[in-house]
Amino acid sequence: MAGPSNDALRCWICGSCRSRLHQKGTLDGKLTPNHFLITNSDYGKTADIYRCADCGFLQASLMKDIIAYYQDMVDEEYEKTRQERLIQERSNLQVLHKYKSSGRLLDVGAGNGILVEEAQKLGYACVGIEPSRWLCQQAVQRGLPVLQGSLPGANLQGLFDVVTMVDVIEHVSDPVGLLKEVRSLMASDGVGMVVTPDIESLAARALGRRWWHRRVAHIGYFSKRTLSLALQKAGLRPLHLRRPRWYFNGDYLYKRMSRYVPLLANHRLPETMAQRVVALNLLDSWLVIFGREEE
Repeated sequence: MAGPSNDALRCWICGSCRSRLHQKGTLDGKLTPNHFLITNSDYGKTADIYRCADCGFLQASLMKDIIAYYQDMVDEEYEKTRQERLIQERSNLQVLHKYKSSGRLLDVGAGNGILVEEAQKLGYACVGIEPSRWLCQQAVQRGLPVLQGSLPGANLQGLFDVVTMVDVIEHVSDPVGLLKEVRSLMASDGVGMVVTPDIESLAARALGRRWWHRRVAHIGYFSKRTLSLALQKAGLRPLHLRRPRWYFNGDYLYKRMSRYVPLLANHRLPETMAQRVVALNLLDSWLVIFGREEE
């Protein structure tokens, strides 16, 4: 049986047709919205992953029409971890604030409005867009301006001084196209922020396919090089690069650890430890502040 065509395997970053199977997928059964939960912990379960022979980008080439899964996704566990994630986005925004401290802010893939909520506290005039109807409802119930939709196609008015995409770009099959759309929405002196896992990090290399960021919903795997190349192709330039921190409560983190040490699942943390907020920097993601290239 013939495999996918060269066009189907075209690299989403550099456009090369020289992609080859890098890792056979482990999907069993039909895709459902649960595969795309933000809190999904089926680490190592992915579709077939292809590697570009020219730029090295890794992508799930055949996972393109997946927006409907996000639209129908309901993630109650994500809402339960809101307080820890507010701290996380506050940390990210403190970096961004040094480059643009006011103005209109667009959050792409806004989820239940966590970043929007924190950005409003800093004085930004915010709007978020999010494909999940349920997550949008959670945001709206809190009075947060999050619209149901995705880029391209969202009905947005005017230009933005700041555009943020936290853990978004690894979920899309046209990352350069998304970045070009972001550029078109940015003011000439605007700045953006993208956060995404790093496939060349020590954790990713040490754990291989068991790395916690290898999951069905992650269909593109960036390195520092391929992320920089994607920005360049979209007419954007990096201004700042760093490893972001993450914040979890002890119970959430303990459950994730049990995926690697099954014996932990037979025990429970004491309540005082379960509710304690833990700050982690596993050095396996990139946070990039970027601006527009001059035309």
